[in-house]
Amino acid sequence: MNRREYVRRKVLEHLIGPTGSILLHILLVYLAIHFIVFETRDMTPEIEVTLMEMETVDLDELLDDFEPEIEPLEFDFDIDVDFDVDMDVPPEDMDFTQDQPDVDFAALDVMQVESPLIMQGLFSGRDAASRSGLLREYGGRWGEQTAQAVLRALEWLRINQNENGSWSHGAPSSAMTGLGLLTFLAHGETTSSERYGHTVRRAIRFLLEQQRDNGQFRDTGSHHVYGNAIAAYALTEAYALTRIPRVREAMDRAIQAMIDGQQPAGGWDYSFAQGARRDTSVSAFIVQALKAAELAESGAEGIERSMELAIEDLRTVFNPEHGSFGYAEMGGRNLAMTAIGTLLFQLTGHGREPEARAGSALVQELARVDWERPMRWDLYRIYYITQVMFQTGGSAWREWNEQFAPQFVRNQNKDGTWIPPAASLDSGSGREVNYGPAYATTFAALSLQVYYRILPTFAVVDEPEPEEDDTDDVIIEII
Repeated sequence: MNRREYVRRKVLEHLIGPTGSILLHILLVYLAIHFIVFETRDMTPEIEVTLMEMETVDLDELLDDFEPEIEPLEFDFDIDVDFDVDMDVPPEDMDFTQDQPDVDFAALDVMQVESPLIMQGLFSGRDAASRSGLLREYGGRWGEQTAQAVLRALEWLRINQNENGSWSHGAPSSAMTGLGLLTFLAHGETTSSERYGHTVRRAIRFLLEQQRDNGQFRDTGSHHVYGNAIAAYALTEAYALTRIPRVREAMDRAIQAMIDGQQPAGGWDYSFAQGARRDTSVSAFIVQALKAAELAESGAEGIERSMELAIEDLRTVFNPEHGSFGYAEMGGRNLAMTAIGTLLFQLTGHGREPEARAGSALVQELARVDWERPMRWDLYRIYYITQVMFQTGGSAWREWNEQFAPQFVRNQNKDGTWIPPAASLDSGSGREVNYGPAYATTFAALSLQVYYRILPTFAVVDEPEPEEDDTDDVIIEII
């Protein structure tokens, strides 16, 4: 072995010896530390953030391409519908979508007030929910058809209202406007109604402008008192359903004029004459207005006494032999006057008295609706007969409704109007037709609104002792 080989071997022995041992331990320690750190890092969740450039997307294109897969839902609800979209529409010259004329109501002040529908006592059936329930209760199988007929009539009245808010069509404007307004109010339409509020506001404004300082109205017709009574009745119901202060003032003056025009014995005559003659027909709308004023809490003096005097006056023309009420004096079996007298007894709380019971029985015996064989002033007569039957209730009402409702529904014109049945008679007998379509349409519609317009008086129950903060509302129980 030469010297060079000897030196190399000694170096290797030194490295493998103590020095190698040290290096080996260092290597082992390093590997142990690396293993521990690696395992710890592996147990910790890592969050990786990648910065990317956003791609611009056209939202419209995205929506166009989006077609959601949604299964159609099927509902089984029992819903009462007030309007039939398939109902007959007016002729082409009747535009249901015509724009409403611009009208300045600033002069009325209160016409801009948002007036809620306020129902009290016998008027409390006019909101949508109550109306629907009462139609089911009393309308029988004709309830839905009569409701649609009324809507057609309201549409015709809306479209054919004059620019000044009136309806006339050849008849005294205050009387016809009163009838038109009563028709909308009977359906629960007020100044706040979405579709008919404008129509109602214009009608109220017209009547307010027609009223004189003494409470009476202009353009009320030759007999004067009819138009005054109808206009007073309409404003009274308008206040009862809206509580507009300006309308209350007009109502109080109009009702006071009715009371002041009453004869000492309790009747009324043409032009509020104070002679010996009295008139059952004249009393009819006046007492209806007085009853509405009582429910509306009018400030006119003597309302209750005036109604009681009116009943005493009617007793003087009641014929116990026939169970009938006379026109100007006691008479025979006059169906129209008997219906009027009986209704006024019913509305004023005297419906159980002998005169009212006998009158109701005679009305049931004689009343009929026959468009083919009409009687004079059929629409006027049926307006009162229908209310008597409804207030009588029971089988009397059901039988009358089966006769009355279908004939009125079937004989309505497609544009929503009616022509009086007596129009087929000669001109002398068919005078009712001379008052035009507004007259016939309002009387027919008011008759078809009987189900909810004035609740049955036989359903009024005794009012409990009121607490200090109670109102004077009549408590109603539908039975």
